[in-house]
Amino acid sequence: MNKTLLGYVPEESPIYSVHPFVRVFFLFVVSLFPMIIVAPEWNAFLIVLVIILMRYSRINLATLKLYVPVAVSMGSLILFSYTVFAGNHPEFMELIRFLGIRIYYERIVEAIVVYFRVVPMIFITVYFLSSSRERDIIVAMRSIRLPFTITYLVAMALRSAGMVLEDFSIVRQAEKARGFDPAGKSIAYKLRQFVMYIIPLFALALRRADEFSNALVARSYSFTGLLRNPKRADYVLTHYHFRKRDFAIVAVLAFMLIALLVLRYGFGLLVLEGSLTEVLLRSILL
Repeated sequence: MNKTLLGYVPEESPIYSVHPFVRVFFLFVVSLFPMIIVAPEWNAFLIVLVIILMRYSRINLATLKLYVPVAVSMGSLILFSYTVFAGNHPEFMELIRFLGIRIYYERIVEAIVVYFRVVPMIFITVYFLSSSRERDIIVAMRSIRLPFTITYLVAMALRSAGMVLEDFSIVRQAEKARGFDPAGKSIAYKLRQFVMYIIPLFALALRRADEFSNALVARSYSFTGLLRNPKRADYVLTHYHFRKRDFAIVAVLAFMLIALLVLRYGFGLLVLEGSLTEVLLRSILL
């Protein structure tokens, strides 16, 4: 099993036959798709495709259960803010009025559109973090010849973030070992406990930073030398090579992005007007 940023993926996963740069390129390009597409049914179809990719990459789909409360709470918050705090709009179609609050049809539609734009980006990010390691991101950055200083700082930030998550798990396990059980406690109590986690995590972060600095000094690293961008041998890149399949995937993703832009802004497709979602909402709400 290979440890990724969000979990573990089998070493024989097909995703590891793809160059790390392709995976990073996939994240940045496909994350733009929901921003271009307005029709919610197409964004829902994108979510299904991401789940199929996760299954193909042999990622444990049970991890998605952790994000169900986030998706539900986020959807409720978006709907609540778009309807209750919609204000007064005489030009909109009023569906119901309760305690002086006007619920408009157009605001409900806008909330659904926004929700189905945000959720696919969350799924895409979860897929990327569940299938990528810190090493993969560094290899992708070195593949496009970014300065070593930038690559090094990103590597340190990713590694530090992973250590914070590990330290948080250690603190939780230490509490359980001492008999603390948060089950049945109120939400306010749990929030106070999370605030209290900041103290040990902050202390551990300071200790990690001191260990990092001592390790750099022991290895004779100099940031002034890094800023001059000296020639360095990229040994890690000798284990990764671009293949024809990688170039083909990059070309297909770039073509899909251009095609979506042309369809959306050139032909006026993938919009809400006339979409299946609008037809269903009109038949249900109106």
